[in-house]
Amino acid sequence: MTLPLPRFSALAAVLAHALALWAVPAQAHPHVWVTGASTLVFENDLLSRITMRWQFDAFFSQVLTGDFDTDKDGKLNAEETEAMKQQVFTSLRDYGYFTHLRVNDAQTVFDRVENFSTATDKGELIYIFDLVLPKPVDLRAATASFSVYDPSIYVDIVLGGDKPLTLQGIDADKCNWSFASGEEISNADGMLIPQLVKLNCA
Repeated sequence: MTLPLPRFSALAAVLAHALALWAVPAQAHPHVWVTGASTLVFENDLLSRITMRWQFDAFFSQVLTGDFDTDKDGKLNAEETEAMKQQVFTSLRDYGYFTHLRVNDAQTVFDRVENFSTATDKGELIYIFDLVLPKPVDLRAATASFSVYDPSIYVDIVLGGDKPLTLQGIDADKCNWSFASGEEISNADGMLIPQLVKLNCA
């Protein structure tokens, strides 16, 4: 018998399982699937924030929306979205929002989020939010890469769709990107080889 997830902890429970799987990586496999899209936002040619769009799989969307759609109208109003943000989304801060930006091999720590909202697409829940960099970064004199993944492999996040990644606020001739092999950031047993985006702004 499968017990329903408590209203306050649907995604938190996923993350708790993810941490447990660190001890047994051979058994790790995805339980939640997310199709992501990212926009790197530049101001005065400096990278200042990353806008994320996460679209959850149908099953997990049903579980999570069911926990918070208190008026049962099939969508989340402002009050329900705020409850989801406070009770579920904020827990992702401890995991860096599964977002990994490396500049000159230094990992960026994301601890500030703005403009959190939700939407639905054919019954699938979407998170939209901005990750604000601690300080705007000049990528013109740096090596930089970007990836979105859960190291425990419990949540599978793939940048996909028509526009998996876009650059905003900077001319295309000043900065561009390409997908590359993520073997250099794979986990110890090689079970996880994340997508890797190489940024070229030099």
